[in-house]
Formats: sequence, C-alpha cells, structure tokens
Amino acid sequence: MNAGPRSSQAYDDLKRLLLSGTIAPGERLDPARLAGDIVSGVTPVREALLRLAGERLVEIRPNTGFHLPVMTETILIDLYRLNFELLRLGYAMPGSTDAALPIHWPGASYADSAAGLFLAIADSSQRPELFAHLVMINHRLASARAAESLLFDDAMQELKSINDTKHESKNAFTRAIRAYHRKRIANARPLVSTIYNTD
Repeated sequence: MNAGPRSSQAYDDLKRLLLSGTIAPGERLDPARLAGDIVSGVTPVREALLRLAGERLVEIRPNTGFHLPVMTETILIDLYRLNFELLRLGYAMPGSTDAALPIHWPGASYADSAAGLFLAIADSSQRPELFAHLVMINHRLASARAAESLLFDDAMQELKSINDTKHESKNAFTRAIRAYHRKRIANARPLVSTIYNTD
C-alpha cells in the first residue's frame, strides 16, 4: 500500500496542530500521542515530524526525540528582525507588484491575518526564495502572534495600517513595518512570558 497520501495528510494535520498554539514551545512531541491526536498512524507522523524538522518547525534532540522549538527572547527578536528585513527587501526589489493584497479581515484571527498580510507582501515580490523564507519565519512566529493578540489591543489595526501604506510609497510602507516590528522587539520579554503563560 502506498503511504504517500497518508504521510501527506499527516504532515498537513500535524503542521496545523503545531501552528495552532495548543502545544507550548519546548514541549516534547511524542509520535504515538500525536498519531492519536490527528487520527493517523505512527509511521506517517514520524515522517511528518522529520519533514517539519527540515523546516525548523520541529527540533530533534539527542535521547529525547522530537520537540517544538523553545522560544527565547533572543530567538524572538531575531525572528522579528528577519521578518522585517525580508519584507523590506522584497518590497524594494525591482518587479514587485502593486496588486491589491488578498487580505480578508472579517472573521480572521489576528495570527492568520498577520501571516496572510506578510506572505501576500512577500508573494508580490515575485521572488520564490524570499517567499519560502518568509513562510518559514511566519510559521515559527505563530506562538508569538497568539501572544501579540493578547498583549496589544491595536494589533489588528497595525496590520490594516501596513496594508493601507503599501500602496502609498516605499517610505511610508517601510515606516509602518519598521514601527510594527520595533514595538514587538521592544516587548519581546513580555511576549515570551505570555507564550509560556508566566509572569
């Protein structure tokens, strides 16, 4: 029997679970338990975990197996800085389109809206490598985005401001995404505390 479709489904289901925020960063990922959670076999789950490790969404530790990567203040700051620089680079590249961004705010969570906005901006750069790196960074920021929605009352409004300024000028857009990321970098410590639900 071909395990391909089962492995692909396990990958999709497991990735969705890991990005949902229900598993804390640093937690051990037991393939048997995860197989039960997503109603899959253990072998497809192991294959999915190995694939996700290649995407840096999962890490493999000696003797203890698979874990969701730990989120520290330093790592979070680095991810925000990378996200900002790649967005800025993509927007500044020749050939970037000014097409309207396919963002649908009503009913969307803040985390989904943030990922959607930034990936739409990256996609408009028409640079597949840049887009692929932003996809990975956005996935790794999933837990932080959940924390942002709890800490910042104006988080959704910030996204709308970035969306609006993309078509004004490169300077206005750069200012908007810089302000967005600086705020989060300045609040990295409380964001990490919120991720781990600590004081």
